[in-house]
Amino acid sequence: MVSNNDKKEIIFILPYLDVNTTSAERFKSFIAAFEENKQFILRIIIIDYNLERSFFSGLEINNSNAPFSNKFCENIKPKLNFIQKLGFRFLKSGEKKKWRLLQLLHLLVYKTDIFYPGNISIQKRSNTGFIFSSGSHFSFFSTASQIAKNLRFDIILDYRDPWTYGYTAIDGKEWVQKSKYFFGRIKEIRYIKQAQFITTVSESLKNFFPVKFHNKILVLPNGSNYTNHHVINETPKNAFNIVYVGTIYNDQLRENIFFHALNKFIKNKDLSQISLKFIGSSQNSNLIKMIKNFKLEEITEITPRLNNNQVLNYLNNASIFLQFKYGNRNDVISSKQAEYLMFRRPILLPISDNGDIAESILKYKAGYVCESESQIIDTLELLWEKFKNGENLFINQPQEFIESISRKKIAEDFARLLTEN
Repeated sequence: MVSNNDKKEIIFILPYLDVNTTSAERFKSFIAAFEENKQFILRIIIIDYNLERSFFSGLEINNSNAPFSNKFCENIKPKLNFIQKLGFRFLKSGEKKKWRLLQLLHLLVYKTDIFYPGNISIQKRSNTGFIFSSGSHFSFFSTASQIAKNLRFDIILDYRDPWTYGYTAIDGKEWVQKSKYFFGRIKEIRYIKQAQFITTVSESLKNFFPVKFHNKILVLPNGSNYTNHHVINETPKNAFNIVYVGTIYNDQLRENIFFHALNKFIKNKDLSQISLKFIGSSQNSNLIKMIKNFKLEEITEITPRLNNNQVLNYLNNASIFLQFKYGNRNDVISSKQAEYLMFRRPILLPISDNGDIAESILKYKAGYVCESESQIIDTLELLWEKFKNGENLFINQPQEFIESISRKKIAEDFARLLTEN
């Protein structure tokens, strides 16, 4: 047995763990892997801003996953500056315009985002270790950098989305991205140079970074929250369910070609057997308008964000999974792709992104990538005929592949790698 004196310390510096988001699921999978690994002294520092989940769009309190509690968690309240105090007060009172204005003001005055935790003092429990922080708020990199220097630990920076190297945020504005570049590029380079490892979710995100840093970048994909034992390997016999899981962005709704095709497809069919389900998408008013414009209300269900147990039922009762490209971007692949691959129903990408989503579908023979309205209709008709003939639409995949896309396996591999460094 390894004594504490011989163990490395791993300290997570995080903004939250008890919200129903992909990033929180990623953090929790890493934490579970390090707790199980036994080669590390595990610590989790949560920066507590005293904000409720409901203040943020889509994070409904009643539909969150089980609250996260862990004996390794330590809550630290940051010392807020005046702009932060005022900004969070506006956020709590629902004054969104004032909240956004204070976010911009904080960036202009302090050259960092409003969630900056400031300097934090903690004592180390081992002579060597890692500080892990994620770019959910990139200001956390500053705090993680400071702690790592004070403790003489290595730092690991986790990117689920780009900071200054990469595309404009989904549904984001170009001027915001330019301001990030202006205020953040020099800092980002400094933190990247300091980092022992950078973790990110795809080869595309890795390739945004300068080549000279690629040797320290680990690709840890978005895995599935579920494992093979959650999956029912039969598609429904009595319902043809087209299912989209997760947030849907305005950038994904720029083109209406899928809805137009679906409107044509359902004509002269028994609508009691057909459904279109958007799970976790109720915050998008443009989606609701799109459904009404194409007269799809009769077959459509749109839900708020649901917890994992609730989503499981929709995944297992799907006939087809639906994807949408993210505007003109070809280098975005969301965590829903891992869920779709795990549950192995055909994935329909109505218009190809000519990038990561299409590549994943074609590489794993996981569905259909279309380029036109007629191709979408033909694909739906093909799958409808199989459904009407009683065929199972489930796609068999190698067991090794299915195991490789679970969050648990990805996190365990990450923990194992750090034991060797």
